[in-house]
Amino acid sequence: MTFIDQLIALNRLDRLGVKRWLFYPGMLFGSRQTWWGAGRSRPFTHEGVDLCFFEAADGRRYRLDPAVCVPASENGTVVAMVDDFIGKTIVCTHTGDWGAGAPVYILYAHVVPADGLTPGAALRKGEPLAHIAPADPGKTPLPPHLHLSVIRRDALPHPFPPSFGWPYINRLDRSAFFEPLSLAGPTKGSMGLIDFDPAVDACFEYAPSTGSNWRGRHTNALNLD
Repeated sequence: MTFIDQLIALNRLDRLGVKRWLFYPGMLFGSRQTWWGAGRSRPFTHEGVDLCFFEAADGRRYRLDPAVCVPASENGTVVAMVDDFIGKTIVCTHTGDWGAGAPVYILYAHVVPADGLTPGAALRKGEPLAHIAPADPGKTPLPPHLHLSVIRRDALPHPFPPSFGWPYINRLDRSAFFEPLSLAGPTKGSMGLIDFDPAVDACFEYAPSTGSNWRGRHTNALNLD
Protein backbone atom coordinates (compact mmCIF):
# COMPACT_ATOMS: atom_id res chain seq x y z
CA MET A 1 0.00 0.00 0.00
CA THR A 2 1.29 3.46 -0.87
CA PHE A 3 0.95 6.34 1.57
CA ILE A 4 -2.01 7.71 -0.41
CA ASP A 5 -3.69 4.28 -0.34
CA GLN A 6 -3.26 4.19 3.44
CA LEU A 7 -4.63 7.73 3.84
CA ILE A 8 -7.73 6.78 1.82
CA ALA A 9 -8.25 3.49 3.69
CA LEU A 10 -7.69 4.89 7.18
CA ASN A 11 -10.21 7.68 6.64
CA ARG A 12 -12.65 5.66 4.52
CA LEU A 13 -12.38 8.21 1.73
CA ASP A 14 -13.13 5.42 -0.73
CA ARG A 15 -16.77 5.84 0.32
CA LEU A 16 -16.63 9.10 -1.66
CA GLY A 17 -15.02 7.44 -4.68
CA VAL A 18 -11.68 9.27 -4.85
CA LYS A 19 -10.95 9.80 -8.54
CA ARG A 20 -8.01 12.19 -8.51
CA TRP A 21 -6.09 14.57 -6.28
CA LEU A 22 -6.20 18.26 -7.19
CA PHE A 23 -3.36 20.74 -6.82
CA TYR A 24 -2.82 24.42 -7.26
CA PRO A 25 0.64 24.95 -8.77
CA GLY A 26 1.85 26.40 -5.46
CA MET A 27 1.08 23.14 -3.67
CA LEU A 28 3.66 21.20 -5.63
CA PHE A 29 7.30 20.50 -4.88
CA GLY A 30 9.73 23.12 -6.15
CA SER A 31 7.07 25.77 -6.79
CA ARG A 32 7.94 29.44 -6.24
CA GLN A 33 4.28 30.36 -6.01
CA THR A 34 2.02 30.46 -2.95
CA TRP A 35 -1.53 29.12 -3.01
CA TRP A 36 -2.91 31.59 -0.50
CA GLY A 37 -3.43 35.33 -0.26
CA ALA A 38 -2.70 36.95 -3.61
CA GLY A 39 -0.59 34.03 -4.81
CA ARG A 40 2.71 35.87 -4.40
CA SER A 41 6.16 34.37 -4.82
CA ARG A 42 7.69 32.31 -2.04
CA PRO A 43 11.05 33.35 -0.56
CA PHE A 44 12.18 29.71 -1.05
CA THR A 45 11.02 27.00 -3.40
CA HIS A 46 8.41 24.73 -1.87
CA GLU A 47 10.24 21.94 -0.06
CA GLY A 48 7.37 19.46 -0.17
CA VAL A 49 3.85 18.84 -1.38
CA ASP A 50 0.53 19.91 0.12
CA LEU A 51 -2.33 17.39 0.10
CA CYS A 52 -5.75 18.94 0.50
CA PHE A 53 -8.18 18.63 -2.42
CA PHE A 54 -9.59 15.69 -4.34
CA GLU A 55 -12.33 15.01 -6.86
CA ALA A 56 -14.82 12.17 -6.44
CA ALA A 57 -16.06 9.89 -9.20
CA ASP A 58 -19.31 11.86 -9.36
CA GLY A 59 -17.41 15.12 -9.98
CA ARG A 60 -17.88 16.59 -6.51
CA ARG A 61 -14.83 18.17 -4.92
CA TYR A 62 -13.69 17.66 -1.35
CA ARG A 63 -10.93 18.85 0.98
CA LEU A 64 -9.15 17.12 3.81
CA ASP A 65 -10.28 18.47 7.17
CA PRO A 66 -9.18 18.32 10.81
CA ALA A 67 -10.92 14.97 11.40
CA VAL A 68 -8.64 13.28 8.86
CA CYS A 69 -6.04 10.89 10.31
CA VAL A 70 -2.48 10.82 9.02
CA PRO A 71 -1.02 7.30 8.81
CA ALA A 72 2.60 6.27 9.27
CA SER A 73 3.84 5.46 5.79
CA GLU A 74 6.05 2.59 7.02
CA ASN A 75 7.27 1.03 10.24
CA GLY A 76 9.66 3.44 11.91
CA THR A 77 10.42 5.86 14.72
CA VAL A 78 9.48 9.42 15.65
CA VAL A 79 12.70 11.46 15.72
CA ALA A 80 11.41 14.94 16.56
CA MET A 81 8.31 17.12 16.78
CA VAL A 82 8.53 20.86 16.11
CA ASP A 83 6.05 23.71 15.85
CA ASP A 84 4.98 25.00 12.47
CA PHE A 85 2.69 27.88 11.54
CA ILE A 86 -0.50 25.79 11.67
CA GLY A 87 0.23 22.90 14.03
CA LYS A 88 3.14 20.53 14.57
CA THR A 89 5.58 18.78 12.26
CA ILE A 90 6.42 15.16 13.07
CA VAL A 91 9.83 14.04 11.81
CA CYS A 92 10.14 10.27 11.33
CA THR A 93 12.59 7.69 10.13
CA HIS A 94 11.21 4.57 8.48
CA THR A 95 12.62 1.14 7.85
CA GLY A 96 12.35 1.61 4.10
CA ASP A 97 13.73 4.49 2.03
CA TRP A 98 10.24 5.53 0.79
CA GLY A 99 11.46 4.68 -2.71
CA ALA A 100 13.99 7.51 -2.64
CA GLY A 101 17.00 5.21 -2.97
CA ALA A 102 18.63 6.61 0.18
CA PRO A 103 17.77 6.80 3.90
CA VAL A 104 15.36 9.69 4.46
CA TYR A 105 13.41 11.63 7.05
CA ILE A 106 9.69 11.98 6.37
CA LEU A 107 8.13 15.20 7.66
CA TYR A 108 4.37 15.18 8.28
CA ALA A 109 3.54 18.86 8.77
CA HIS A 110 0.51 20.91 9.91
CA VAL A 111 -0.80 18.14 12.15
CA VAL A 112 -1.87 17.48 15.73
CA PRO A 113 0.14 14.50 17.05
CA ALA A 114 -1.72 11.57 18.57
CA ASP A 115 -1.99 11.63 22.36
CA GLY A 116 1.09 10.01 23.83
CA LEU A 117 3.20 10.33 20.68
CA THR A 118 6.69 11.53 21.60
CA PRO A 119 10.17 11.40 20.06
CA GLY A 120 11.42 7.84 20.26
CA ALA A 121 7.95 6.32 19.78
CA ALA A 122 7.81 3.30 17.50
CA LEU A 123 5.46 3.45 14.51
CA ARG A 124 3.70 0.73 12.61
CA LYS A 125 2.76 1.08 8.97
CA GLY A 126 -0.75 2.43 8.58
CA GLU A 127 -1.38 3.39 12.17
CA PRO A 128 -2.64 6.95 12.84
CA LEU A 129 0.17 9.12 14.12
CA ALA A 130 -1.70 12.45 13.94
CA HIS A 131 -4.69 14.23 12.53
CA ILE A 132 -4.68 17.31 10.36
CA ALA A 133 -4.49 20.50 12.41
CA PRO A 134 -7.34 23.01 12.29
CA ALA A 135 -6.35 26.30 10.69
CA ASP A 136 -7.20 29.57 12.41
CA PRO A 137 -8.59 31.90 9.71
CA GLY A 138 -7.48 34.84 11.85
CA LYS A 139 -3.86 33.72 11.53
CA THR A 140 -3.61 32.01 8.15
CA PRO A 141 -5.63 32.13 4.92
CA LEU A 142 -4.83 28.46 4.29
CA PRO A 143 -7.38 25.67 4.81
CA PRO A 144 -6.33 22.64 6.87
CA HIS A 145 -4.00 20.41 4.84
CA LEU A 146 -1.16 17.93 5.11
CA HIS A 147 2.34 18.93 4.03
CA LEU A 148 4.83 16.15 3.26
CA SER A 149 8.57 16.63 2.88
CA VAL A 150 11.20 13.97 2.22
CA ILE A 151 14.75 14.90 3.28
CA ARG A 152 17.96 12.94 2.82
CA ARG A 153 19.01 11.74 6.25
CA ASP A 154 22.65 12.64 5.60
CA ALA A 155 21.63 16.26 4.89
CA LEU A 156 20.78 16.91 8.55
CA PRO A 157 23.09 16.66 11.55
CA HIS A 158 22.10 14.26 14.28
CA PRO A 159 21.18 15.09 16.91
CA PHE A 160 19.33 18.02 15.40
CA PRO A 161 20.68 21.44 16.38
CA PRO A 162 18.73 23.60 18.88
CA SER A 163 17.73 25.85 15.98
CA PHE A 164 16.06 22.95 14.14
CA GLY A 165 12.65 23.93 12.81
CA TRP A 166 11.13 25.30 9.62
CA PRO A 167 13.39 28.39 9.35
CA TYR A 168 16.31 25.93 9.44
CA ILE A 169 14.65 23.50 7.00
CA ASN A 170 13.69 26.26 4.55
CA ARG A 171 17.34 27.21 4.16
CA LEU A 172 18.63 23.73 3.39
CA ASP A 173 20.19 23.23 -0.03
CA ARG A 174 17.45 21.91 -2.33
CA SER A 175 19.57 18.84 -3.14
CA ALA A 176 18.61 17.68 0.37
CA PHE A 177 14.99 17.12 -0.69
CA PHE A 178 13.26 14.45 -2.75
CA GLU A 179 10.07 15.10 -4.71
CA PRO A 180 7.49 13.52 -2.36
CA LEU A 181 4.42 13.25 -4.57
CA SER A 182 5.60 10.36 -6.74
CA LEU A 183 6.89 8.59 -3.61
CA ALA A 184 3.52 9.06 -1.86
CA GLY A 185 1.63 7.20 -4.56
CA PRO A 186 -0.39 9.43 -6.94
CA THR A 187 0.26 8.92 -10.63
CA LYS A 188 -0.32 11.42 -13.44
CA GLY A 189 -3.68 9.82 -14.09
CA SER A 190 -4.76 10.31 -10.48
CA MET A 191 -3.91 13.99 -10.14
CA GLY A 192 -5.01 17.20 -11.77
CA LEU A 193 -3.68 20.77 -11.82
CA ILE A 194 -6.12 23.61 -11.21
CA ASP A 195 -5.68 27.36 -11.57
CA PHE A 196 -5.25 29.32 -8.37
CA ASP A 197 -7.84 32.07 -7.93
CA PRO A 198 -7.28 34.32 -4.88
CA ALA A 199 -10.98 35.20 -4.91
CA VAL A 200 -12.00 31.58 -4.22
CA ASP A 201 -12.42 30.53 -0.58
CA ALA A 202 -11.34 26.89 -0.59
CA CYS A 203 -13.15 26.17 2.68
CA PHE A 204 -16.45 26.90 0.91
CA GLU A 205 -15.52 25.72 -2.59
CA TYR A 206 -14.63 22.21 -1.39
CA ALA A 207 -16.77 20.08 0.94
CA PRO A 208 -15.08 18.64 4.05
CA SER A 209 -14.33 14.93 3.72
CA THR A 210 -14.93 14.11 7.41
CA GLY A 211 -15.42 10.44 8.08
CA SER A 212 -12.29 9.56 9.96
CA ASN A 213 -12.02 6.99 12.74
CA TRP A 214 -9.52 9.22 14.56
CA ARG A 215 -9.58 8.59 18.30
CA GLY A 216 -6.71 10.82 19.34
CA ARG A 217 -4.38 8.18 20.79
CA HIS A 218 -1.13 6.59 19.70
CA THR A 219 -2.10 2.95 20.17
CA ASN A 220 -0.28 0.87 17.52
CA ALA A 221 -3.80 -0.36 16.77
CA LEU A 222 -3.72 -0.40 12.99
CA ASN A 223 -1.50 -2.22 10.52
CA LEU A 224 -2.35 -2.04 6.85
CA ASP A 225 0.44 -4.28 5.46
